[in-house]
Amino acid sequence: MAILSQGILGSVTGKTGPVISYTRYGQNIIRSVGGTKKNKIETPARKMQRQKIKVCNEFTKAFTGSGFFNKSFPAFGHTGSGYNRATGALMNLAIVTDPETAIVWRKVLISKGNIASVDAASADVNEEGNIIFGWEDNAGTGTAKENDTAILVAYFPQQKEAVFQFSEAKRIDGYALLEIGSKKGVAETWLGFLSADGKNAANSVYTGRLSLL
Repeated sequence: MAILSQGILGSVTGKTGPVISYTRYGQNIIRSVGGTKKNKIETPARKMQRQKIKVCNEFTKAFTGSGFFNKSFPAFGHTGSGYNRATGALMNLAIVTDPETAIVWRKVLISKGNIASVDAASADVNEEGNIIFGWEDNAGTGTAKENDTAILVAYFPQQKEAVFQFSEAKRIDGYALLEIGSKKGVAETWLGFLSADGKNAANSVYTGRLSLL
């Protein structure tokens, strides 16, 4: 694959002979046309990779169209989408393949960046059936600031659905509420933080599994 600053004859898109050119994230890219399916052998490694992608997509699909990962996974000058950065983190950190392909929830990141995270955090269900997140305020430690705002996520594996929010609650507050609505069942939960200007984030913390009855 080649990346063209001006294309072959300016900006080129489409298929020409054995090559295809297209624009992605503002760059002209040219690559050879792939071979026919009959030449693609289904090796165990390829099969395993497809299964990992399938399991990964079942999780990330719950956030599709919201722009959530574009904020919770800041670019820091890198090309590509926040969705791609989140997928990469999930594939590299949280997918296991033995005895079967699955996600290790405590290793999942729903936000990633250079802001200091919290040392201790938890989640619990209140009397109204919503989720209360709590944490120890560590503002002033490293890059942690009082006005960093909380990122709240609850994912329901059985329904493959997520409830998430960029909360107005600040690090200094020590707690935040995530309204679940009518959602019931087992939920995996995470807490992250976003800088006040929305340009940076903290690596999220897994806050445990909850049962919402």
